[in-house]
Amino acid sequence: MENFDIVLPEEISEIVSDWFWNIIWSANQNADKLREILREMDQESIIKFQEQFLDAAGVLQVEPFSNYMEESEDGIEDVSYLVVSRGKKYYAEILDDPKKIPFTAENCEILFGIADEICIEKFGESTGIY
Repeated sequence: MENFDIVLPEEISEIVSDWFWNIIWSANQNADKLREILREMDQESIIKFQEQFLDAAGVLQVEPFSNYMEESEDGIEDVSYLVVSRGKKYYAEILDDPKKIPFTAENCEILFGIADEICIEKFGESTGIY
C-alpha cells in the first residue's frame, strides 16, 4: 500500500502532510538515508520536517496510546518517535488499534533528531523545534 492510499483522520492530515510521510517512506527507517535526504533541503524545509515529526509524535504521547507504553516521559517520547519513524502505514495501524503500540523503543532505529543535526551541520543552528 502506497502512502497516498493511506487516509489518516482529518485532524492529523491537517498537521502532518503527505510531503512529510513521503520523506519518511524514502528514508526507509534508515538514519543515514534520512540524513542524505535532509541535506538536500533548505533550512525552512528541514524545520518544517522537524515540526511535522513532532506533531505526528505528539498525537501518540497521550491516552489511549500512553496506556500501553512504558511510563517514563522519555520512554513515551521514544515510542512515539519510533512509530513515526516506521512510516504512515504503521502510524495508521497504531491509530486504529492503540494496543498495538510498542511498549518500549529500546534497540530500535528512531529518526527523530536527525533534522536538528542536519540543520546545525548545514546552517550552524538548530531547528529550535523540540
